[in-house]
Amino acid sequence: MTDKSTASELTDEEINKMSLKEVWQNKKLVRSEFIAGTTGFFAIMYVIFVNPQIVAATHIPTQLETFATIFASAFGCILGGFLSNTPMIIVPGMGINALFSYTIAESMHFTWQATLAVSLVSSLLYAALTFTPLIDKIADAINDSMKNAINVGIGLFLTFTALKGVGFIVSDKSNFIKFGDLRSPVLLLTLLGILLTMFFHIKGKAWGMIASMAIVTVIALITGNATNTHAIAYSDFANWGTIIFKQSFVFPSWVKFLIATFSMLMLMIFEGVGITKGYVKGQKKIKRTLQATGLANIFASLVGSSPSVDAAETGSALAAGAKTGISAITTGIWFLASLVLIPIIGYIPSCATASIIILTGSLMMMDVKGIDNNDFSSWFPAFLIIFTIPFTGSISTGMAMGFIAYPIAKICSGKVKDLNSVNVIIAILFALSLAVTAFAA
Repeated sequence: MTDKSTASELTDEEINKMSLKEVWQNKKLVRSEFIAGTTGFFAIMYVIFVNPQIVAATHIPTQLETFATIFASAFGCILGGFLSNTPMIIVPGMGINALFSYTIAESMHFTWQATLAVSLVSSLLYAALTFTPLIDKIADAINDSMKNAINVGIGLFLTFTALKGVGFIVSDKSNFIKFGDLRSPVLLLTLLGILLTMFFHIKGKAWGMIASMAIVTVIALITGNATNTHAIAYSDFANWGTIIFKQSFVFPSWVKFLIATFSMLMLMIFEGVGITKGYVKGQKKIKRTLQATGLANIFASLVGSSPSVDAAETGSALAAGAKTGISAITTGIWFLASLVLIPIIGYIPSCATASIIILTGSLMMMDVKGIDNNDFSSWFPAFLIIFTIPFTGSISTGMAMGFIAYPIAKICSGKVKDLNSVNVIIAILFALSLAVTAFAA
C-alpha cells in the first residue's frame, strides 16, 4: 500500500487496517471521507433542532440546550473519529432523550439538575463498563426480541408525544383521545411536513428532513402559525454556564434515583452495543467506539445535554462511502460550523419538527421485524414493553414489565435453557424497583 493508492484501489479490509495518519496522507480517500461525513451530517443535523424541543420538558431553557446539543454532538463525533477511527456518528439520541425528559424529569418529577445527575452517573457506569468485557456479556445475554421491543415502544411513545404536541390527537372524555381539528393551521402544516418527510425519505435524500422542516417553517412564519418558537441569539451563549456542571443529587427519593439510573444504563447498553456491532467491523474498533460513546455521554451530561448514542444515521455516511474516522471528524466539524444557524434555529416551530420525530418513531418501529413472533414466550414480554411504554408514558416501567415477564414466560413454556443469570438478575432488579416504588408512593 502506498500513499499514491486511490480510494477506489484500496479494499475495505486494507482501509480498515489503516491508521488515521495513513488515511490522512491519502488525499483521494480523505476527499471521499469528507463527502461521506458531510452526507452523514445532513442526515443527523435534525438533532440540533429536535433535541432541544424534547429536552424542554425538563425545563432546561431551549436556547441553552441548543448550544449543549451542538457541542455534545461535535465532541462525540470528533472524539469517536480520533479514538476509534470509525465513521460512527455519536450525538444526543432520540429515544434516550425521551427517557431523560418525559420519564425521569416529567413522570418521576426530577428537576433538570437531578436529571443531569442521573445521566452523569449512568454515563460514568457505562463508560467504566466499556473498558471491561462485561458490557458485551450483558448485551449479548439479552434476547434480541427484548432489545427490539424497547426501540419499538420508544418509537410509539415519541410518535404519540409529537402528535399530541401539535394537536394531531387531543383528549376526549368518551374515547380518551381522538383526532384533532382539521381546521387547525398547525395540524395542516404538520400533515404537510409528514408528507414531505415521507417523500424525501422514500427518495433516499439525506437532506430530506432538513428540507421538509425548512419548507414548513417558512410557510408557518409567513402565515403566522409558528408556535412554540424561542428566539436564540449569540448573546445567549453567555448564559450557557448556567446549565454546565449543574448536577444536583437532591432527588424525589433515592429509590427513584436508582431506578432511573438503572433504566438509563440499560438503554445505553442496548442501543450502543447493538448499533455499533451492526456498523463497525473488528472487535478492537467496536470496543473503542463504545469507549468513545461512554466518554461522550459524560461530556454531554456535564455541558447540560441529554445522553449521546451511536446514531443509526451513520448508515447514511456509510452508504456515501464512509470507512474511517475522517468521516466522523468531518461530521463533528460541521456541527461546530452549524453555530452560524443559531439566529434562525429558534424560529423553527413544533409543527416543523413533529414530522422528523414521527419519521424517527416509524424507523424505530421497524425493529418489530426483529421480534420472534413464532415463540410466544419471547413475543409476549416484548409485547408488554411495546404497549406499556406509550400507554404509561414511562420507558422504565415498560422495560420493567417486559424484563420481569421474560423469565416467567420462559419457565412456563419449559424453555428454561433460554435463560441466563443476566436475565434473572435484571428481572429481579426491575421487580424490586416496581415494588419499592409502589410501597413508597
